[in-house]
Amino acid sequence: PDLEAQRLALVEQQNQFTIRLKELEDDLLQRLATAEGDILADEALILSLENTKVTVTEISAKVVEARSTAVEIGEAREAYRPTAARGSVIYFLINQLNVIDHMYQ
Repeated sequence: PDLEAQRLALVEQQNQFTIRLKELEDDLLQRLATAEGDILADEALILSLENTKVTVTEISAKVVEARSTAVEIGEAREAYRPTAARGSVIYFLINQLNVIDHMYQ
């Protein structure tokens, strides 16, 4: 249960990162499109670009961390696969016992 909650939190975080990156991209493109004159003289544009760069760097670091966490969660989930396979075999065997003898119905 904890691993599944953690996986869902990672998915939500990745979605938020994607949305945030799209917002930053749109804002930057809008500022560049509406910039008048020399864009190097526009301090607000330069500050926005620097803030965008810092935010993208932070998000990229968190994405790398999230990927490694996702791999760990996947490995932990795969550890249960043999047990699940054995459990399903037992279930279906018990379910078919009525074919051998009607007592097992």
